[in-house]
Amino acid sequence: MNQLYELQQIDSAIAELEADLKALDDGSGLRVQLAAAEEEQARRKATYAGSLGEQKKREADLTKAEQKRKQLMDKAYGGTIANPKELETLGKEIESLSRMKDRIETELLELFDQVDEEKRLAEEREKVVGELRTRLSDTVATYESERARLTDEVAKLRVERGAAQEPLADEILRKYEYLRGRCAHVAVVAVQDGTCTGCRIGLPLVQVNRLARNPELQQCEHCLRLLWMAIEEDEE
Repeated sequence: MNQLYELQQIDSAIAELEADLKALDDGSGLRVQLAAAEEEQARRKATYAGSLGEQKKREADLTKAEQKRKQLMDKAYGGTIANPKELETLGKEIESLSRMKDRIETELLELFDQVDEEKRLAEEREKVVGELRTRLSDTVATYESERARLTDEVAKLRVERGAAQEPLADEILRKYEYLRGRCAHVAVVAVQDGTCTGCRIGLPLVQVNRLARNPELQQCEHCLRLLWMAIEEDEE
């Protein structure tokens, strides 16, 4: 029973390590977040670039309107044109350009605010993406390190398991594996204070005494697990 209990301890340790392996965060969740953040970042950058392009276009339109208005004013008031009708026509063109200039300036004021806000949002998203990339890199590094450590520990325990099961009879091993399959992977449990630690139910006193005298294969009548009890050696 001591050898069988030792085998169970090794199997329980392997199961715990494999559960830890399965629970490791490989960064999958962060990858999904990063992909969504990068998509949003691209959208924000495109929006900002579009608004910035529109701002530059309107600035160019304003410069052109100002230049043309100046040229017409120089022509109208330079003393080279005396025809009243021609002067009237020039005056109307100058007024039209002045209205256009005012309209473009108003639009630009709105665009300035819009571009500043879109720039802020794009930079904010870029910061989020950077933070997610750092977190993902750290998570993957931790995952790889822990996976290597746990895998190595499992490999060592499997070697120990092979040595622990070698002296056990095939019939006993078959019973052990059968019970592990039925009893949540725990076939052998300790008896403490007359209680089965598998189901936490007290055992009959006669069974406890029998275990104390002879550690033979005995099963809990409630959970059917094999029972192991530490036997204190008699002092000489």
